[in-house]
Amino acid sequence: MSQSRHRAAAPPLEREDSGTFSLGKMITAKPGKTPIQVLHEYGMKTKNIPVYECERSDVQIHVPTFTFRVTVGDITCTGEGTSKKLAKHRAAEAAINILKANASIW
Repeated sequence: MSQSRHRAAAPPLEREDSGTFSLGKMITAKPGKTPIQVLHEYGMKTKNIPVYECERSDVQIHVPTFTFRVTVGDITCTGEGTSKKLAKHRAAEAAINILKANASIW
């Protein structure tokens, strides 16, 4: 399950030829990239590198559950999964969805 917490609005993402970029264009231009890669690229361009933390790991024999939290700028999201990779992926996807929604507000 993804949760998010907002402290302030993210910087505007819609930028064109003036040395700027669009998160939506970044995603569609490179469809083979994982959400983690897209979020990292976004972080590099905005100088807000994503920080991932493993919040919880319940490793049971048949059903392990991991929870990761990602913070990029003022946005914090979590993701859960049966592997660390999947949990991290889901956290990155949740952050991208919030960033895309914020971009449409601008």
